[in-house]
Amino acid sequence: MLPHAAARVTVALGCVSGVLLAAAACLAGALPGGDPGPGLRLGGFGAVSASFLLGLACWLLGMAGWTLAWWRLGRAEDMITGGSVRTGSAWRLLAIGAAWAAPLLVAPPLGSRDAYAYACQGWLWRAGLDPYTLGVADGGCPWTTAVPEIWWHTPTPYGPVAVLLTSAVTGLGGLLGALAGLRLLTLAALALLALTLPPLARACGVAVPAAYWLALLTPLTAVHALSALHNDALVAALAVAALTLAVIARGRAGQAGAWWAAAGAGAAVAGAVGVKVTALVAVPFVLVLLGRRWWAGAVAGVAAFAGVSAASGLGLGWVAALRGTGELVQWSSPPTAVGMAVGYVFRLAGQGGWVDGAVAVGRALGLLALAGFGVWELAHAWRHRDETGAVVRACGWVMIATALLGPVFYPWYALAPLAVLAAAETGPRRRRWLAVGAVACALLTLPNGLGVPVLTKAVGAFAVTIALIVAAVRSRPRATA
Repeated sequence: MLPHAAARVTVALGCVSGVLLAAAACLAGALPGGDPGPGLRLGGFGAVSASFLLGLACWLLGMAGWTLAWWRLGRAEDMITGGSVRTGSAWRLLAIGAAWAAPLLVAPPLGSRDAYAYACQGWLWRAGLDPYTLGVADGGCPWTTAVPEIWWHTPTPYGPVAVLLTSAVTGLGGLLGALAGLRLLTLAALALLALTLPPLARACGVAVPAAYWLALLTPLTAVHALSALHNDALVAALAVAALTLAVIARGRAGQAGAWWAAAGAGAAVAGAVGVKVTALVAVPFVLVLLGRRWWAGAVAGVAAFAGVSAASGLGLGWVAALRGTGELVQWSSPPTAVGMAVGYVFRLAGQGGWVDGAVAVGRALGLLALAGFGVWELAHAWRHRDETGAVVRACGWVMIATALLGPVFYPWYALAPLAVLAAAETGPRRRRWLAVGAVACALLTLPNGLGVPVLTKAVGAFAVTIALIVAAVRSRPRATA
């Protein structure tokens, strides 16, 4: 435990950092009136206003301060490695996190403009239009100018649960009311996560404060869940709820409540899939945890998903809309980065026509690697199906692989797998890498939503490719004499 004076300094640093991030949101964030720094991408720092530069400074100081305070808090009780057992520290940790985050609740979004797209997609459904066939501009959403222009004519790739929820909360009146509704929805998701993490963490051998520290207090959660309002927070909450209910069901042998827990697990994971299709990878692990009650979870899940699809009146139109999600080419996805690097080499060699093919091949190899890794981990989970921690860890790492090996990776994609592994990963070294990864992801976007990968395409592509080569070489087994 930190000395009392040091603890007060750490908590105060986090509070000041939250205020700085809120100031950054007001000066250089994803403002509803438009991008406060539209010239940054092409003209650099000399093409933006002094207020934007001040906001950017607040962003850097706030992120640095939050990260330092969060790390010091983790080291105080060994929460980084998952070893904290201090009585009452879990609730104290949540209170500290709430104090740090409070300023963000009354500030504009940071790091992304996706919240405006969510609001427009909900508006389309409430207006009787199909968000799976129309972009927000095509449907005449009154808030279209707040949405990044690249998404104006792109149908929503999110499932019926996301559409129904956003349509409900965006009926509160105007764009600010819609943002308030989305913030309430995010807070509800984080509250559900706080309720369902403890039993899952205890079943996996991780201290509850350590799970809270890695899942709820990270800079990534502050920026991309609480501030930017990404629906990945809801995916995280529903996925953890499904795994927790599955653990409860397997622990109540012969009790009637076990069947209800199994059905709840199926419905929860179906809800996660109904927000984002990538949550499908968690389904087999939930069924493995349920054991002989797997069929109850499967039936409940199919019934819940079918019911929501019928209630939305949109069917499976969102499946076709998924095709638009891979249009952007950014090095934040490792397979795409490798394809980009090879493409740059081809371009230097005068074979510019091969660039797109190189990216396509890189992405295809990434999907093949994901399939192989997923089968490997599922087989491992099945062999160790009596070990709760082993199954949940396998689920979390497959979710990580799904995010990183897909054609496109955005930092908020890490929210759901990080929440699962926060409760299940017991390896100190792996937990440290997860913590470092959470910080790195939080820094992949600027406060106005402009992605760092957009500004550093060639440099980032070669850096990621070289890092992958080095990692592959270092991981090779060494010959013994």
